[in-house]
Amino acid sequence: MDNYFRKRIDVATCWASNRISVMDSLEKFEESYAISEEFREWIVNLGEDEASLSDNLLKCPKDLKVLLDKKIKE
Repeated sequence: MDNYFRKRIDVATCWASNRISVMDSLEKFEESYAISEEFREWIVNLGEDEASLSDNLLKCPKDLKVLLDKKIKE
């Protein structure tokens, strides 16, 4: 697994951990459990098929600056 995918996995892991902590602190235990289960299913399947990993990662547009500049001008 290359460095790009490792970074994306780290970001997803941090997001899920923080979200679960917030839900627990708000005593929204059902939501916390749902995030835990969905994230567990995703992380367990990481090693099985690296191609599916790239399909499931959120991708930012390559020309994000151009899109943002265009949106600002409108």
